[in-house]
Amino acid sequence: MTATTSDQAPAVSRRRWFGRRAGLANRVAIAFALISLVVALVVSGATYFGARLYLVQQREDAALNRALIDARILDADLSQEERPGRALEALPETEDSQKLLQVDGTWYSSNVTVSPRELPPELLETATTGGALQRFSASSGETYLAVTVPVTDGVFVEVFSFKELNSALTILGWVLIGASVAAFIVGGGVGRATGNRLVRPLTDVADGARRITAGELQARVPVPDDPDMAAISTAFNDMADAVQDRLERERRFSANVSHELRSPLTGIMGTADLLESRLDRLPEREATLVEALNRQVRRFSATVLDLLEISRIGGDQLVQAEQIDIGLLIDELLAGRGLDTALRSGDEVRLVTDPRRFERVVGNLIDNAERHGDGVTKIVTERTETGLRLTIDDGGPGIPPDLAGQIFEPFARGDSTSQDGAGLGLAIVREQVRLLGGQVEVSRSDEGGARFTVDVPDRSRV
Repeated sequence: MTATTSDQAPAVSRRRWFGRRAGLANRVAIAFALISLVVALVVSGATYFGARLYLVQQREDAALNRALIDARILDADLSQEERPGRALEALPETEDSQKLLQVDGTWYSSNVTVSPRELPPELLETATTGGALQRFSASSGETYLAVTVPVTDGVFVEVFSFKELNSALTILGWVLIGASVAAFIVGGGVGRATGNRLVRPLTDVADGARRITAGELQARVPVPDDPDMAAISTAFNDMADAVQDRLERERRFSANVSHELRSPLTGIMGTADLLESRLDRLPEREATLVEALNRQVRRFSATVLDLLEISRIGGDQLVQAEQIDIGLLIDELLAGRGLDTALRSGDEVRLVTDPRRFERVVGNLIDNAERHGDGVTKIVTERTETGLRLTIDDGGPGIPPDLAGQIFEPFARGDSTSQDGAGLGLAIVREQVRLLGGQVEVSRSDEGGARFTVDVPDRSRV
């Protein structure tokens, strides 16, 4: 046997987790969400960078035009021998720009937003009559655009702030991010709705299969309008029809055979009883044969009666609802079989259920314990939120786990060597408990024997 390494174990665990958690509907939802997110990010990215390029270009063109106009006005004043400071102050004031003038190594400024020392060193060297543009970052961390234009006896520099443009781009970026997140959510919602619509027919088929497994043979699933999914639902309904027809045929066959056997069996039992009543008149050898014959005839009769009952269970769905004293009923069943009523313990429960079916369940479980489990060792009744839990332990070797699911099948005897009984008792128990709306399970008791647990609901709460 190959050992699983520590690296392989987490991988196996992850595969199991995803296989368990990520169903088809979830995978469709995730796929839609991711596709929507990718498309939104691509569109948002293209929108953002396109808008940024356009706005920056517009900002640079507007700044260059304004700087050239201001430079002409300033140059005209300087040509008339106006002092540099007075000429600079004569220019129109604007809130988003700072005007600087260098004449003979001296700087003049309209305000102190950006110090001349923060200007790029190569800025003045690139000044041309058509204006030169250069972006730079000041010590405050903000981005500025500087436009240089040569004028009479000096260089004119106009610095424009990118603060408003950057704020607008930041807002645009957050809006596009929000739109991408919204697209992811909407895509996931659409994918979830689409996935649910895709798997709904499969869910209906699963529900129908569970109902049929629970014994509701008439269960069918709706056929959707989609032709691809309709094929699955139609095939399931056809299969369910075939299974129901086959089980009905088998049930009718079993009922008919059992019914036909009753008449000759009644005559045989009468003859066997008559012979048994005259054993004292027969030789020892013949008397022994008559006793053996009578035992087999009674066993045969019990088998026929069980076959009749189990064949009627499927067609007789009528369940009575009467209040019964569970403790009193179990005590009567124990006493009727010559067993000590002290075997019963637990809560005193009064339950609304079908008395005949419940009595049959308890009686068959007691008989099974006496016949195959070395006798009943304990019967416990427990009141639950929904009704009653009945536990019956026996003193036998217990039921192997691999046989636990088989012993409730007709004619199943587990690995018991006892040939007493036809193996229909537990099958009848399962069917009767199902009709009562409960369930029966088998496990190992604390003493090592078999433990049968029956949960039956109170029909007054249904």
